[in-house]
Amino acid sequence: MFNDHQKLQQIIDLGMEIAQIQDLDVLLEKILRAARKLANADAGTIYIKSGNYLKFSHTQNETLQKRLPPGKKFIYDATSVPIDHNSIAGHVASTGETLDILDVYQLNTDQVPYAFDRSYDKNANYRTQSMLTIPLQNNQSQVIGVMQLLNAQNNEGKVVPFSETDIPIVRVFANNAAMAIERAQMTRTEIL
Repeated sequence: MFNDHQKLQQIIDLGMEIAQIQDLDVLLEKILRAARKLANADAGTIYIKSGNYLKFSHTQNETLQKRLPPGKKFIYDATSVPIDHNSIAGHVASTGETLDILDVYQLNTDQVPYAFDRSYDKNANYRTQSMLTIPLQNNQSQVIGVMQLLNAQNNEGKVVPFSETDIPIVRVFANNAAMAIERAQMTRTEIL
């Protein structure tokens, strides 16, 4: 575990590092790995906005990766989620607000408009509990995507809520990441 000063220095270093990456796939891999490390998250997903949808663009899951034979990569289904208030990621993309949820299975849908789709957990034989969902916003405060971190862990590997002190650090990193993603998308468009 890093102290706050080390995390701040890590964000500065990571910001400079990701600014140099032009390949979008490599960039998403690096961003998600770094964000997970900052928040000590077991898993995460980056969604990229495409029209009125969020496209699963990159995902990582340490628990599921460990179940695979050596050398095999975790494969995910590249589906899309509408940008609306029905899903957690869609809600964050709609509002631009960060959501920190202690246990997604305990959401009271009478109090919030969004719900957690348990089918992902069921299909993967995984249990999502704590979830931190952050908008990826460009310099004009437009949401270009969403980063979702799952299952923060303590030093013993037990799932815990995301740390209140980590959330602002991850948000700063997400802002840097959004700018790097936007640059990589422009580079990819120019190449194609």
